[in-house]
Amino acid sequence: MSCKKKPNPRSERWVETSRSVGYRGELIPASTRKTAIDLVRELKKRGMKYVVAGALPVQFYGRERLSRDIDFLISLDKGGAENLFKLLEGKRYTLLYPLKHEQEISSRRDLGGVGLLKVRDTETRSLVDMFLRPSELGFRFDGEPEERARTVVLNGEEMLIPSPEDYLIMKLKSRRPGTHDFEDIISTMSTQFNTLDWTYLHRRAEEWCVE
Repeated sequence: MSCKKKPNPRSERWVETSRSVGYRGELIPASTRKTAIDLVRELKKRGMKYVVAGALPVQFYGRERLSRDIDFLISLDKGGAENLFKLLEGKRYTLLYPLKHEQEISSRRDLGGVGLLKVRDTETRSLVDMFLRPSELGFRFDGEPEERARTVVLNGEEMLIPSPEDYLIMKLKSRRPGTHDFEDIISTMSTQFNTLDWTYLHRRAEEWCVE
């Protein structure tokens, strides 16, 4: 199998699908759900591109499972870095990683050299992972993955998650032993088996060199 990446068409529109795949997430603690909802509202208000990843999509695509943190993929394009830096300057979120002695985040330009931010929501004490290099996880904010993102409802708030196909690619690309990754993959594939776009999934798997 060739792992040569194919060029992806540039999409100038950020497409928010109106399709909802249901109401789930009861096993995510109320504090973590509040963190997710409040952060989504902030990102929307600032016009920032994002998808919620990690344990949240599997609540809708596969199975309910407990998670005490929340993962976001965030685009730094078109003012994203400046808006994110302003968000981090506020009092709501405390930066836990990178450590100051390892990487000083003193301006929006510093965010370009960081792949992951770990922050604590000072209001709920919940943890948030912000992935700033989505392509390392098999997702892009320019083309099909962005356009295929699904809108789901968590406690009455609409938010974007990757399509089930792109979620599987992300899990396959970043899977780690001793975590819930394999269970999330199997749960999503078995539950969504009859509705998955297998042609798209196989094509993306070849492009990202996962199987």
